[in-house]
Parts: sequence; C-alpha cells; structure tokens
Amino acid sequence: MTSPLNAPITTHGDFSINRVYDASPADVWTAWADPATKARWFIGPEGWSEVERTLDMRVGGSEILHGRFASNGLETLFSARYHLVEPQARLVYVYDMLLSGRHHSVSIATVEFIGDPEGTRLRFTEQVTFVDGTDGRDGTLSRKRGTSAHLERIAGVL
Repeated sequence: MTSPLNAPITTHGDFSINRVYDASPADVWTAWADPATKARWFIGPEGWSEVERTLDMRVGGSEILHGRFASNGLETLFSARYHLVEPQARLVYVYDMLLSGRHHSVSIATVEFIGDPEGTRLRFTEQVTFVDGTDGRDGTLSRKRGTSAHLERIAGVL
C-alpha cells in the first residue's frame, strides 16, 4: 500500500496483554532486567538465530536484538531505548523494528508489574505505528501474537 507520492502508508494499532505469573514481582522483574535470563525468553521463533544482543536497562539505556531466519535470510532488528525504569513496578520503552534494514515499525511499550494474590500480574501495552505500508489490523494482530509468545516463555524461566 502506498500514498499518492509512492511513500508507504502509515498505519497504527494498539493492544494489551495481561498475564499472571506464579512468581514474585522481583522474580518477574529479573526475567526482564537480567541479560542472561531475558535471553532465554526474548528470542525469535523456530528457524531464527541470534546475531547480536545487548541490554542496558536504565533510563536512557538501550536494547538490541538482531537475528536472522535461515530459510530466507530475513533479518530482524529490535532497537529500543528505555524512558522509564521503575524496578519491580514499571517499564516504558520506545522501539524500532527493522526487517532486512528497512524500517517496519515504531512502538511505545509499557510493562507493569503488579503484585497479585496469585503472584505477579503483568500488563503489557503497546501502541505501534507501521511505516512500511503494513495493514494496521493485520500487523497489530501479528505483533500481539509474537508478544504473547514471548510472555508465555517467561513462565518457563521463572
């Protein structure tokens, strides 16, 4: 999809996911903040391999996750900047997603860690802008599925 000037149309979407983990807020926080622990759940799907990973979770800090699919050579680059870091309470970060060097989307994500009688309630909210002509509805559904898979993997590392 392109605009009259042949530039890709910009589309938008948003979603929220709530998960309850049978773990303390400190343990769920560690799953996000500790580089070795995060590397166990924040990964691509089958057929994807990591090229580069960095994590500096502090206000102004950045995170990179760069990977490649063996089947078609498609590269993914997640590049984030942390804007709010409240340990065991809340994260707010903005991230770019590039596909084989082309800008795909820009998002703001909020992660809330809420004490719950069952453990920790995690609320993940994302507002996404697709800048490459991706259909907003389809792109948002795909992003939500991928994020849900990541959040599901956290339970396995707690």
